[in-house]
Amino acid sequence: MPCAFILEYSRDVTADNLFAVVRVNASDEEYVSKFDIVKIENVSDDAVSTFKLTLGSDIPKGRYVYDVFMYGENNKPKSKILKGHILVKASVSDRGKEHGS
Repeated sequence: MPCAFILEYSRDVTADNLFAVVRVNASDEEYVSKFDIVKIENVSDDAVSTFKLTLGSDIPKGRYVYDVFMYGENNKPKSKILKGHILVKASVSDRGKEHGS
């Protein structure tokens, strides 16, 4: 099941300048999945750049954190511009399996 959200940003940046991942814990070096980032037409007048972030793969149910970074000059994440939590719940088809049905 795809997970996507819209990110409006107050600066003029390209999708190549951004990197977004999902991790189990904020301190984890490795990530569970990476977001695909595409620049789209601005949704509101206040935005300078608008992006659609779509989770690149399915992840198991559980609690996760996500971070959106902007790359620096050395092609490494320079600053974190957004962070949050994702809760993946079992789908309707999975509920029967969990309860032994």
